[in-house]
Amino acid sequence: MLLALIAYLCCPIISHAYTGVTIILSAPSQAYLEFVDRFKEELIATKNTALRVKVIDLQDSERPVVAENSELVIALGVKALEVSSKLKYTTPVLGVFTPLPTFNKFLESSRRDLGSFSAIVLDQPYSRQMLLIKTILPEVKNVGVMLGKTSSQYYEIVRDAGEKKNLNVSIETIKQESELIPKLQKLLDSNDVLMAIPDPVVYSRETAQAILLTTYRHQKPVFGYSQSYVRAGALAAVYSTTKQLAKQAAEIAIKTQAAPGLLPPPQA
Repeated sequence: MLLALIAYLCCPIISHAYTGVTIILSAPSQAYLEFVDRFKEELIATKNTALRVKVIDLQDSERPVVAENSELVIALGVKALEVSSKLKYTTPVLGVFTPLPTFNKFLESSRRDLGSFSAIVLDQPYSRQMLLIKTILPEVKNVGVMLGKTSSQYYEIVRDAGEKKNLNVSIETIKQESELIPKLQKLLDSNDVLMAIPDPVVYSRETAQAILLTTYRHQKPVFGYSQSYVRAGALAAVYSTTKQLAKQAAEIAIKTQAAPGLLPPPQA
């Protein structure tokens, strides 16, 4: 009996190949709904008919029911990823439309392994964003950046990226939403542009309009990190399109179908 117990404890937990994909939406936004359509199209294009696709909107159900040992969960947005991180740890979860710092926070709090918990993150290399600024507005010398609680860990990296592109980067750290507009105005008074970096406290559906209106009043352009920010009024952004994200996610789903505990590391 003792030998049997030891053998059981020493054996790795084996994840079975999943037969379906559950896509969990933080909200029924245009980008998320487009992702679902594109993802299904990618599966059809690859002639993969073995994966069933189910969609759950968190506005309809805050506690999604998932076949935890036979499905890949694709979580669209921060709220969906937070909910999905609490599923059984053997359930593979792939986040999309999520900042890297936020993903890392959920990874730590859920005590999951990267093999079963990964993401296609919003973050683009800061050097690429700086290059975009210099390409579109070569006369720009001063760049303002707002960092929040989760993105503040990249303070020095952002500064270094600016120096390499001969840009002076001024950074304000936002600890709570009430500080947002006063610190934004301070940045806009002394900088040529605002460069947005993903952070749930700073950039969200609730704050986007106020940020864009404030920059418009100061006649200072915003360089964003998503297609939705450009649609809302940002001058330009470095981002992956929804079609590209869906293709990326479909490729991961197909490649890892037989080995759901082997999701790739987080990627942009």
